[in-house]
Amino acid sequence: MTDAIQHFLDWVNAHPGLSLIVLFLASMFDAIFLLGALVPASIVLFAIGALITLDGVGLWQAIGIAAAGALAGDGFSFWLGRHYGESLFANKYLARYPTAIENSRKFFERYGVQGIMLARFLGPMRSLTPALAGASRQNVIVFLLADSIAAVAWAFAYIMPGVVFGASLGLAAEVASRLAMLLLAVVAIVWLSVWLTLRIARRLQRSAEPWIVRVLQWSRRYRRLGRFGTMLTDSGQPETPALAVFALILLAISAIWLYLVAGPGLHPYPSALDAGIFQALRDWDTPWGQFAAQAWLLLGSWTVYAPVAATTFAMLILLRKRRASAHWLAALGFGGLLSLGLHTIPTLPAPYQYFDLPQPPGHNTSDLILASVIYAFLPVLLAPACGTLVRALLYGTSAVVLSLLALAHLYVGTQWFSLALFTLAVASLWASLLGIGYRRHRPEALPILPILLPTAAVAVLTVSLSWHPQPLGEPTPARATMSADAWRSGAWRTLPIQRRDSAGRPKQPLQLQWAGDLAQIRNALQAAGWQPPIELSSQTALHWLSNDLSTADLPILPQVHAGQHPALSLRLSVDQRHQYLIRLWGSGYHLQTGTPVWVGSISAQRARSFYRILNYPVTDTLRPPLKPLLDTLSNVHYQRHGDAWLLWFDPESQEALEPHV
Repeated sequence: MTDAIQHFLDWVNAHPGLSLIVLFLASMFDAIFLLGALVPASIVLFAIGALITLDGVGLWQAIGIAAAGALAGDGFSFWLGRHYGESLFANKYLARYPTAIENSRKFFERYGVQGIMLARFLGPMRSLTPALAGASRQNVIVFLLADSIAAVAWAFAYIMPGVVFGASLGLAAEVASRLAMLLLAVVAIVWLSVWLTLRIARRLQRSAEPWIVRVLQWSRRYRRLGRFGTMLTDSGQPETPALAVFALILLAISAIWLYLVAGPGLHPYPSALDAGIFQALRDWDTPWGQFAAQAWLLLGSWTVYAPVAATTFAMLILLRKRRASAHWLAALGFGGLLSLGLHTIPTLPAPYQYFDLPQPPGHNTSDLILASVIYAFLPVLLAPACGTLVRALLYGTSAVVLSLLALAHLYVGTQWFSLALFTLAVASLWASLLGIGYRRHRPEALPILPILLPTAAVAVLTVSLSWHPQPLGEPTPARATMSADAWRSGAWRTLPIQRRDSAGRPKQPLQLQWAGDLAQIRNALQAAGWQPPIELSSQTALHWLSNDLSTADLPILPQVHAGQHPALSLRLSVDQRHQYLIRLWGSGYHLQTGTPVWVGSISAQRARSFYRILNYPVTDTLRPPLKPLLDTLSNVHYQRHGDAWLLWFDPESQEALEPHV
């Protein structure tokens, strides 16, 4: 997957003209009457913005073309309205959405010319307002002037987030392309989760009443089973018996499905989808990704979700919300029962166990099932008393928490994809059933802040107390030894000659193999003028925002080889904008004398300035001339074998060299 995305980026760089044509067409079709509802131009603009940072497309060029496409589409819609008049809106498709047309008409009548400019930023009205303006016989010159200003502002507003995101991807790609792809995947998953959640919520809101009517009609036909549906939806009957029955049915169906899909007796191997997703995430494995996953997994740990659940219950009791408290206890009770019941079902070992990988830290305290129930039902409980915007924020936040929690489990290998998706589905279904019962039986208006603020504070506190980060990289243990003569004679070929990702695929050349104590190597390099680079931190990262700083003052992003950060990184200045950077990793090999052998690379870097907004070091070339650099090192011998350079110290000078001051 990473390679496919890289090929796409390479294609865009090789064909910038075609990407601009796509940008123009997407912007134009997005603005055409009715057709605009089917064209995701915002995604195209965001993607082009991200590609601008690759220097394949100019910023103002992209904004101009996007604005021109939007103006062309709006102009065509305006002509349609002018030519066909009100008959344009009398078609079968628009008859299904009378509210959208009526709202757009009222919006245009109220704001006039300003409405043309504002509608460009309102998705449902973007392709309707120009046609309404044409049908109302608005002056063409006035329309074009207002629409031109709006088109430029719209293009700028939709492209710039992509530019910022692309710049962050450029920084991440300096660490590892896997980290860039992981960030892209996280953004896509979060966006998709929020979009699906809000879309489903709106659909349920529109269809809830007809569905309830059908349930009541069905209940009258099937008295014995139907009475439970009536209890759940009829406000005049208690919902507790119905919820208990539905909970048991859900538990039974879940247990049967879990055994049939993941039982080791029926499926000794993971499915192709599960194995493929796990391997794809292993491809994107980095120490920083593991660090973020460990932090997010804490939300699924009982040390966090138990205090969060207890705090929510305590606030409901203090606020004297008895019905809400009872439903909250029902959510917790069934969540715990579901967790206990499903954990008794034999399933395939977790991915890390199946592939014999180290156990992720904190795995024993994590419970995705109960945590999902808690984080899924909390917004359902709070939403009835909220407005549309607050409801969207509650459901969207819940979707983000749940999707990232599931992704963290997948990333560290504690869950298969199908089981994680199944867990989220069961938790959401139980939260929906509880929500129906709660809302149909005198729901209580819950104050948002008195409940959310203490709950959020407890969540932050418990996460902070439970957070014990694991080291981002440990030295590679010795795997083999060899004699110095054998190493120089050809055994060097057994060491990696390219930086590899976790899937074992080559990424960048490792030209250097250096035998020596790490402190001795550091002193030898410092004696030749090499200096430690600025370490990356929240403070030094601000240096990237200064366009006047040299490469010596810019923090260097660490790269990853075989899941490890470099054991040694040093820089050598060339001028204000250029430098050399050496990185060394443990190879796992020692000479028979006990001397470790390190693998690494020397790359040439330059300071890259992006529209005077960002100024950060990027790799200029991975194969600079090494001989002039190595000749400056004292008491260091070297041999060249093609692209590989073998370095070792003079046997008569084993003491650490004093660094040059």
